[in-house]
Amino acid sequence: MDDDPSVIRGLSRVLRKHRPEFQINTASGAAQAIEALCELGYDLVLTDWHMPGGGGRVVLDALVARYPETARVVHSSQIEPGDTLQRYRAHVVLAKPATETEILAAIDSALRRVASEPVRVAS
Repeated sequence: MDDDPSVIRGLSRVLRKHRPEFQINTASGAAQAIEALCELGYDLVLTDWHMPGGGGRVVLDALVARYPETARVVHSSQIEPGDTLQRYRAHVVLAKPATETEILAAIDSALRRVASEPVRVAS
C-alpha cells in the first residue's frame, strides 16, 4: 500500500519478477487496504507509513487486531533514527528508497518471523 503510483508500480514489478508465485493486490490508501483485508486473506502486507487517511498506521493497527498472523513490512521515507518495530507494529521496517535486494530480504524476513511465532489459540 502506497499513495505514490510509481512506488506501487515499482514494487509490483519487483515482486512479479522475483516472486512470481505471489498474488499481488495494491491499495492507494488505508480504507481501500482495510476493505481488501476483510475480503481476502493475506500472508504479507507491505505499506508506507505516512499517507492520507492515516495510512500505514491505520492498516497496521487493523492487522495486529484482526490478522496478527499476517507478515507486516513498513516501507517509508519518514523513518526516524531509533524508531522501533513496536512503534510501527511491523515485523520489518525498510527505509525508502530501497533496492530490489533490500525489498526482497525484508519480505523474506517478515515471512520468516511470522512463521516462527507461536500459534495463538483463543479460549
